[in-house]
Amino acid sequence: MKGGRESEAMNLEQMYVLHVQDVYRYIFSLCRNQDLAQDIVQETFYRAFLYLESYKEEQIRPWLFKVAYHTFIDWIRKEKRLTYVGDMTTVHPKVTEATEDTVMNRQHIHEWLALIDALPVHKRNLILLRDYYQFSYQEIAEILGMPISNVKVAIFRIRKQLRTKMKGSEKDALRGSQKKT
Repeated sequence: MKGGRESEAMNLEQMYVLHVQDVYRYIFSLCRNQDLAQDIVQETFYRAFLYLESYKEEQIRPWLFKVAYHTFIDWIRKEKRLTYVGDMTTVHPKVTEATEDTVMNRQHIHEWLALIDALPVHKRNLILLRDYYQFSYQEIAEILGMPISNVKVAIFRIRKQLRTKMKGSEKDALRGSQKKT
């Protein structure tokens, strides 16, 4: 049986190497605190090691995100507070400015991240899992323990809310540029 435990440790090590950055970015996008995100990621992989035997050969990435999400929720319940230190752009790669299109894309990405950053945690969680991490609706439902229909409706409403805010900020920018001319 010793060999089985060693192979489990090896599998966990492989899981860690492959997914630690994604799990960290996900948790950071929820709590927006680098130290806390590192602690939760560490606790996530500790719990993954403890529950490796209960892992049912499902896809590993959604399973790790589920463990990370539950670890985050446990922390919220214990602390009953969240303090935000940074913004989400600190953990997302920078886009190099090469063309006007790239600059416009970069601006849209920063606007989108700022809007996501302003959402409540549960809405931010849903939209990030779907649009940033590309999880299916079914995987999101499993991660969050929600019915799939609720996931679809919530994501639709959040996207609609974000589109409205994006159009509002574009109109404000257009009005601002017209005043300057």
